[in-house]
Amino acid sequence: MSLNKTHIGKKQIIFRMGIIYLIITGFALYLIFKLVVVMFVKSDIWQERINQIAVDLREAKPERGSIYDASGKLLASSVNYYDIFMDTNAGGLTDKIFLKNVDSLAICLSDFFKDKSKGSYKKKLINGRRHKVRYLKIAEKLTYDEFVKVKNFPLFRLSANKGGFISKRITKRKRPFGELMRRTIGFLGEDKQTGIIQGKAGIEFSYNRELGGRAGKYYMQKIGGGNWRKVKGGEVVQTEDGLDVKTTIDIDIQDYVDDILREQLINLEADYGSVVVMEVKTGYIKAIVNLKRYGDNTFSEIFNYAIGENLAPGSTFKLPVLMAALEDGYVTLNDVIDTGNGHIMYHGVAVDDAGFESYGKIPVWQVFAKSSNVGMLKIIDQNYVKKRRINRFLEQLDAMGITNISGVDIFGEHQPKIKSPGSKTWAPSSPGMIAHGYEVKISPLQILTFYNAVANNGIRVKPRIVKSLEKDGITVKEFEPEISNSLICSKSTLKKAQKILRDVVESGTARGINNDKYKISGKTGTTEYYDIQLRKHIEQYRGSFVGYFPSDNPKYSVIVEINKPKHDYYGAQAAAPVFKKIADNIFSRDREINPPEEKVVPDSLKIPQSKIAYADDLNFVLNAMNYKAGNNNNLWISAFPKNKKLSFETKMISDERVPDVKKMGAKDAVFILENCGLKVSARGRGEVVYQSLKPGTEINKGMKINLVLN
Repeated sequence: MSLNKTHIGKKQIIFRMGIIYLIITGFALYLIFKLVVVMFVKSDIWQERINQIAVDLREAKPERGSIYDASGKLLASSVNYYDIFMDTNAGGLTDKIFLKNVDSLAICLSDFFKDKSKGSYKKKLINGRRHKVRYLKIAEKLTYDEFVKVKNFPLFRLSANKGGFISKRITKRKRPFGELMRRTIGFLGEDKQTGIIQGKAGIEFSYNRELGGRAGKYYMQKIGGGNWRKVKGGEVVQTEDGLDVKTTIDIDIQDYVDDILREQLINLEADYGSVVVMEVKTGYIKAIVNLKRYGDNTFSEIFNYAIGENLAPGSTFKLPVLMAALEDGYVTLNDVIDTGNGHIMYHGVAVDDAGFESYGKIPVWQVFAKSSNVGMLKIIDQNYVKKRRINRFLEQLDAMGITNISGVDIFGEHQPKIKSPGSKTWAPSSPGMIAHGYEVKISPLQILTFYNAVANNGIRVKPRIVKSLEKDGITVKEFEPEISNSLICSKSTLKKAQKILRDVVESGTARGINNDKYKISGKTGTTEYYDIQLRKHIEQYRGSFVGYFPSDNPKYSVIVEINKPKHDYYGAQAAAPVFKKIADNIFSRDREINPPEEKVVPDSLKIPQSKIAYADDLNFVLNAMNYKAGNNNNLWISAFPKNKKLSFETKMISDERVPDVKKMGAKDAVFILENCGLKVSARGRGEVVYQSLKPGTEINKGMKINLVLN
């Protein structure tokens, strides 16, 4: 009996356990079913609910400041483009609102973009609404003007919650002058660790903090497509846009120097070259060009040679060498040096005068003017080496500041190096090598800074590329000229240095650039490259010329370097002609150093005339000249004399066909063409003489047009 009861009890327990197991299994299956429904069937509903509460403290990027030349011409700027999307399932977008506006919106989109029919756009919008697409792409890379127009279309003009309008701003850095001055302006890149876009070279890097501004902190809500929007009242740290940088550069001089250097590099089949133009009194750099030439005569600015390349300067270094001996009182300009036949073996090293010239016995000033390597070597050997005071020579060079950096305000400069007796590679021949510019490493800008100090009556100023920082057109900080040495040597030595630099152009190696209009002072230089591994010179050269003008009251100093030309490699042949062309160009336009002659103008020539210009601008000028501008309602007009009276010609502009912008200035031409939706590239200065797209050509959005100005 008891055994039977026990058996029945076990069955009941098993039955109950089975019931419990079935309940648990059923509940688990129910949970799995609900999870599948949530993840796949109702994912959009739950995603919307999550988005409504998904808020995070995120960073808001500031607008990066722009870079301008000295006259306010734009060199680099951040241009905003906009991608447009639609949240077809926005919280406030009811079926009634959607259906009421979808036809009008489709018509506007079709008429504006001209890429799809009204029906295609309507179908796209309805399908997006049906599938509850939170991030339906409408358009991409719109300009700000296009963005404003699209935002005012039906439905989109409503609030974001009702109209579903979503925009994503994309910022690109643009340089209106293209590759001109690319390395000095610099460029942007993404920091690998932080992901932040920042300057990577030139002004963009050196003034990154000022240009970049300060990022803000905002609470933002996730809106779909991986994008976020600011929560109203969610500001934690206010965004501060970057400051604008106004440089010392004159883009017209820069453009001319760039053209002249390209021309010479092609003519001489040279590898690369650099030019710096600087104001004597201020140290303001007006132009800085660094060009690398390729075999097909194309160019790029891959490195800032003028600032960052320290090489043996050659004969341009003879100026501080001779000034050291003059300052110490060991020689006078009229002392006679026996240069012999222009060849000497100095502690086992052959030293020759250029062209193997035999000058014989000549005074010190001619040793410098004719750039005698043998003569310079003998001056240092006789007065420093043989009298065991080589350290005095090196100390005097240091005292004049030739071993200091220039102090230019962008990164990339290295300390000049002059070999000294403490160096492992110092040799008995080293003093003779230094005497004519070898066993020395110094950059072109550092050499120019020294010559500039001589032109500036001994006052050494730091070269500067940035003149001021501005915010909304108002100067926030101005950088005044900075003196790094108030007097590099005695006044007596300075006068002698100025004299011998003028002698070089009057009767020495640079006499080919002497002229009657204005005086030039300077020094030629020719350096043979030395291969460290082969331990010998390799018959590749660098020709240079550094100087200033006008000699009597210097305003500009310039250095030109032409590296590895295949022929005509002497400084007088390769670099001095480039200096002369640059100086001629600047002299012709600078009325401070070249005041115009007063001429009597006949009454018939006093009536003004102008190229085609914006009517308001032209009328403003004419009114200032006491001429009646007339009631002209056209936007674009030109003025010219006709029958001894002022006449006007109007120009009609259409945004559907390419306008004729010939004879227009760059500012007006670019303004008109960009407003027509064209991408513009301009080259040169003056008025437009050529446009790549013929006037009247039908405009398609994004077409490119090239302009040549002269």
